Amino acid sequence: MPPDEWIDLLGAPERRPDPVDWDAVKGRVGTALPSDFVHLAEAYPPLIVGGYVRILHPTARAGFMNWMSTAPKMLRALRRQPGLQAHPDSPGLLPWGMTVNGDHCLWYTLGEPDEWTVMITDMREKWSYAGSFSSFIRKFLTGELRCPLFPDDVPGGSKPFQEP
Repeated sequence: MPPDEWIDLLGAPERRPDPVDWDAVKGRVGTALPSDFVHLAEAYPPLIVGGYVRILHPTARAGFMNWMSTAPKMLRALRRQPGLQAHPDSPGLLPWGMTVNGDHCLWYTLGEPDEWTVMITDMREKWSYAGSFSSFIRKFLTGELRCPLFPDDVPGGSKPFQEP
């Protein structure tokens, strides 16, 4: 999703995010990330959308929202779970966010980054969406898509929270 489509969906960012060193991110994870995630991270500071889904950001000031510090912890937790294969295994699961209830929001890294799909897991159950990160966020926020692992009252709130 290009930056202008993110703005149409989420409204204008309240502030510019800190610049992201995408070479450092790629070096840390061993792969590029999907372009829709890159566009979002370049246009917005860290977000909580629908009052429920925290989208991690490589330059977040709050540690729990910082992709560089949180994704490795999430990957370690995934590796301890039977039946879940974590990146860099291919295909594997790579974090992009988490819910306020602690569900893991992940990419299923099959193919090129822009082909990756979405998986949500609470580490007991998992749910997959055969679409992109941006498609998932858009359909989640508009109510076109419902993840059965999420509570019935989400998405909630009218405006995405942006890290101050």
